[in-house]
Amino acid sequence: MNRVQALLTLCVLLAAVGLAGAAVVAPALGDVPDARLVVADVEVTPEAPVPDETTTVEFAVENSVGSDTGVTVERVALQERDDETVHAEAEGVGALSVGDGVSLELSTAFEEAGVRDLEVVVEATGEDGEAVVVRRPVTVVVGGVDAAGVTDDVQVDARAVHPAELDEDEAVDVDLGAGVGALLGDDDEDEELRTPLVRVEVANFGTATARDVVVEPAAGGDALPRLAVGDVDPGEAESVFVDAGAFDEPTTLAFEVGYTLGTERATSETTLEYRPNRGEVVLTDVDMTIEDDRLAITGNAANPGLGEVHGARVAVEDAAGVEPAYPARDYFVGTVPASEFVRFDLTAQVDDDNATTVPVTVAYLADGEPYEETVELEYAPREEADDEGGSRLSLSLVAVGVGAAVLLLVGGVGWRRWYRGGG
Repeated sequence: MNRVQALLTLCVLLAAVGLAGAAVVAPALGDVPDARLVVADVEVTPEAPVPDETTTVEFAVENSVGSDTGVTVERVALQERDDETVHAEAEGVGALSVGDGVSLELSTAFEEAGVRDLEVVVEATGEDGEAVVVRRPVTVVVGGVDAAGVTDDVQVDARAVHPAELDEDEAVDVDLGAGVGALLGDDDEDEELRTPLVRVEVANFGTATARDVVVEPAAGGDALPRLAVGDVDPGEAESVFVDAGAFDEPTTLAFEVGYTLGTERATSETTLEYRPNRGEVVLTDVDMTIEDDRLAITGNAANPGLGEVHGARVAVEDAAGVEPAYPARDYFVGTVPASEFVRFDLTAQVDDDNATTVPVTVAYLADGEPYEETVELEYAPREEADDEGGSRLSLSLVAVGVGAAVLLLVGGVGWRRWYRGGG
């Protein structure tokens, strides 16, 4: 027999269906990790450094009393939010028991005046081996407002966060109908308290108090309820939060801030491209081998999301020259944890003269909602000799992207019929 091999690179675009808020997520955002770290008490000294002046960012890293495990802080860094350029970092910070905290500082200097959009990043590992990463935004105005070219005294910034990332004083201000302890995840029964949030921060770089500050959010062009901030003193910043649990699809969130300076009413605005960080399933490392007319398909059902997926199942579908075949017409993958994968095997009967694609359907539950996507694997063999005289067709499938356009939310009746009926 001759050996046939073809290489295929395919994007499996599975995106989060839903509408948003921050890191994130999302995924409604998935389960709160056992280790719940918080970056708190962030201070920049001096508040408005000049170029080349040493700037120190002081902060506290706390292992919340709501944590189920101690952690070892492996690394802390001060970096740019957009491209993650690192300005200062420290490694091997040490271990924190539940309820413990440590005060840290990172220092750097900036060569040019301007507004630096930074973040403090904390990387840790729980006692159970789970990796935990926490980020906290930091804005530094180098050279002062005038030298930095800040045209508006009042600026607004939006960022997705999870309740576990909040300071305790911030958690008190989040109106989800629960106390601080429950909001940070002590009540594992209440899924509402795990909702992702968008922190909207209003900073006053001017010399006069910004009064009657109001945030007017909108999602996909539709107005959301207004949020009252109150007054923001010079050099201060205040935050309000938008509950993003209702947003299941990637969407553009817009925030317009109205405020009064003296007798004049002014506005500032920003946008956030929100992506829910729920779990999802992407096929990777797919390999096809054929002997006679029997096709064996193996690969990984990978979950690049932040939440678990459940009831995952893959199945070969009928197509021209292709039929699902014993012994693995479909394969029950089951639960796929966040950032993990599970191997699968499928078999099909193929007709080389008529087969052009092999459709494989992926179905799963994420945040209790059913999703289904059919991937067309190109079937285009080429001749190549086999050392053992066998016949082999090999294709490689690599997932290189995620997209909402190809993700289909399956109706409950259709899902149950497919899921229980074996495809």
